[in-house]
Amino acid sequence: MKILVIDDEKSIRVSLTLGLKKLNATLFSAENGMDGLAIFKTQSIDLVILDIKLPDISGIEVLKLMKQQNENCTVIMMTHLSEVKLAVQAMKLGAHDYFTKPFSIEEMLNAIKQLDFYIREKALISQSSENPNQMVGKSDAITTIVAKLKKLSKIQFSTCVLINGESGTGKELVAKQIHSICKPDKPFVAINCAAIPKHLQESELFGHEMGAFSDAKKQRIGLLEYAENGVLFLDEIGDMDIDLQAKLLRVLQEKTYRRIGGNYEITFNAMVIAATNKDLISEVEANTFRKDLFYRLNIIPIRVPPLRERKEDIPILIEHFIQIYNQLLGKNVKGLSEDMLELFYKYSWPGNIRELKNIIERLMILSDSDILFMEELPYELTDDDPRGKGQFSHLEQAEHEAVLRALSQYNWNITKAAEALQISRLTLRRKIDKYGISNHS
Repeated sequence: MKILVIDDEKSIRVSLTLGLKKLNATLFSAENGMDGLAIFKTQSIDLVILDIKLPDISGIEVLKLMKQQNENCTVIMMTHLSEVKLAVQAMKLGAHDYFTKPFSIEEMLNAIKQLDFYIREKALISQSSENPNQMVGKSDAITTIVAKLKKLSKIQFSTCVLINGESGTGKELVAKQIHSICKPDKPFVAINCAAIPKHLQESELFGHEMGAFSDAKKQRIGLLEYAENGVLFLDEIGDMDIDLQAKLLRVLQEKTYRRIGGNYEITFNAMVIAATNKDLISEVEANTFRKDLFYRLNIIPIRVPPLRERKEDIPILIEHFIQIYNQLLGKNVKGLSEDMLELFYKYSWPGNIRELKNIIERLMILSDSDILFMEELPYELTDDDPRGKGQFSHLEQAEHEAVLRALSQYNWNITKAAEALQISRLTLRRKIDKYGISNHS
């Protein structure tokens, strides 16, 4: 594993470098953002440990530039307690986790050890085919999508694509496939409209000039500018603020925009891909989404079907994921038992491909045989009505209780509770959100 540490404090760089040697990793370090970016461009970096406050450019900008170059790179932010809001913003832009200074080197090492599996997983998925963004499957639905995507390769100008589908169906994968077909050497810039607070969305998209508002200490380049000549991916477009929708519409029509507080027009020339799991026509009727923006985005509509509508792809997807986890786990699993495969065909897969992938990962980790059997399946797949007895399934109820017990035992110390549960701090935060746990629970 190659690790890059970017921090202007020499003591931090030295401490991390010495500590990380225990992991037998190849280490690089830089004292400012531009030097760090130069190393990142020339080395195949697996993990970046990045300070949020640097002497030349901000860690947030470094993160954005790194994600443009390699969207799969894993980044851990370092910040002081007073800058936690920026760290949260960084996580919404793709950072994996953050640590507040001062932190324990051992805590950082434990977090990186847990990350190692997932970093290798990303690498294997990327290496699993000539085109890592290629959709897996041979169903009529997938064949139709692939045929439509091939037609996009002939387009010589920037247009708009609207991808609709349930969560977990692979909408972002379709967007990346379009990018690899149409503009493979140009930027792919993504923003999750649901993850960024409404009052920050405009600044994220358009950028701002220094002094544009009270917190605008310096000029900020917006994602529109970073996406120039490439692809701007607006995930969960249905959650974009209604006022910002009007401003986005103007950009798409006029092909120009201004930074917040700016006095001159900037040309916009990028393909815009929007994705949503919402029925935008219903949103238009409810006056929560602009009709004119919907028609502007819906030039090339693509519907990604749920897994229950393309069940003939299930065996292909299973084989694909088994190959990946065989390499990751050093196993030689050959497939599923017949009764399990039959159950997979009957199951409705509410979490779609993401759920299938997670189930295969879980089975592969727990199984000691070369065939996966029914006895190892999680509760929600074998129970006829997993939600009928309460808010959570038995499996989720047990997990909820374990999380709550660990948090109570360690007085809501996230790091210690995560270590006790043998999960990452980010995973623990997600489970806290999932089960609606508060420190008053």
